[in-house]
Order: sequence, then structure tokens, then C-alpha cells
Amino acid sequence: MNFLICENCGGYYHLKEGESLSDFESCECGGKFYLLEYGEDGQLQSPKIVCESCGNLNIITTPFCSSCGQILRPSKEIITNEKNSPLKPRLFAGITFIAVSIMILGLFL
Repeated sequence: MNFLICENCGGYYHLKEGESLSDFESCECGGKFYLLEYGEDGQLQSPKIVCESCGNLNIITTPFCSSCGQILRPSKEIITNEKNSPLKPRLFAGITFIAVSIMILGLFL
């Protein structure tokens, strides 16, 4: 089971049988795709990035292509287990603000 993940929008595509990363140029948003591979044991393998110069697959944390030495474009971090929701910290901050405000107003009434 392999997936392509966009570095810009985080969109993903499940690769079908016979499809590969080289079959796709970029995401609809214009972002570069990364390949996420799951091994036979179901464990996530290292994400891969394709070298724009030679087409070689490289580990996403590598700054240079292992084949031609070309500098690879920096990538955004890919979070596979769960997406960080910006709503959670905001919700917590909002509830805390309201609770503190009620306590402060309660002291003056």
C-alpha cells in the first residue's frame, strides 16, 4: 500500500497497482509529491522524494540526491499518525480566557 502526499496542501493519493511516483508530475495545487510506502508488515517506510535532476528516489531527510548529488528542495514535515489541529490550542485558550474573566469579574461584583 503506497501513497503520494503533497508537500504544500497535504493532499494524498492511494497508488493503484502498476502506478508509480514517476507517473505524476505534481499535485493539483502545484506542490511536489512524496512517496509513502508501507512494508509487508504494515509498518510505514521512510518517505521518499524524487530528484528533479535524475529521477532517483531519496529518503526525505536527505539534503542531496544519492545518485547525482543534486541539492534536493527542502521539504515540509509529513505527519502520518495524526494531524495537528489548530482548533485544539485555540479552543483551550478561549475556554481559559473565559474562565479567568469570570473569576476576575466575580471578584469585583
